[in-house]
Amino acid sequence: MIKAILFDKDGTLLEYTEGWVDSIVEFLEEKTIDEDKKKKLFKEIGIREDGGVEENSILSSETAMDLAIIFSKYLDEDLDEIYRELDDHLLNYLKENNRFIRETCDLRSLFEALKDRGILIGIFTSDNYRQAKYSMVYLGLDSFIDFYAAADIYKKKPNKESLEVFKRKYSLEDQEIIIVGDSRVDMVFGEDTIKVGVLCGTGSREMLAKYTDNIIDDPSQVLKFL
Repeated sequence: MIKAILFDKDGTLLEYTEGWVDSIVEFLEEKTIDEDKKKKLFKEIGIREDGGVEENSILSSETAMDLAIIFSKYLDEDLDEIYRELDDHLLNYLKENNRFIRETCDLRSLFEALKDRGILIGIFTSDNYRQAKYSMVYLGLDSFIDFYAAADIYKKKPNKESLEVFKRKYSLEDQEIIIVGDSRVDMVFGEDTIKVGVLCGTGSREMLAKYTDNIIDDPSQVLKFL
């Protein structure tokens, strides 16, 4: 019996939009870095020449700290300072450009249907807490969320620290949990649970099929697994 569903955020609940690329471009505009180095940096974090984002890349799957570590290779600044600046920048960019906060499906209807069934809802994200919380508050969905697992609170996915905390808090077993995501990291994170891959993010069907047979177009279809 399923008692909880844990969702990745970007690429799963929210569209992985050009906003994340634009936010990185804007951040670097304030830095001293030549175009050749910038191209190398973009390639290293997973920004393609066409402006798209590679699946399972640092930008699509990893944390603000992981980005800061890459940036520190190209910028003459302290890593901790880059991280603090980047974290603040990403939140401010999100607030100033909240048109980029777009749902992959009708999340209110989905969350209401889950709550009607008594299902716990968690968000497990590689983003930091402030960005995740702001996105849900902006969409009017925060009241549905029982648990936030963000990269600045717990060890980043696929480390299972946050999952174990969630399980203890609600007295859950792995097979009572569905984990929904669009990346390799999400699937590895949920390896002992029921894994569901979505095609609305950066992950391809071919990649997701390596980890699960449960592949859907968007999160609204997760109801069929209950």
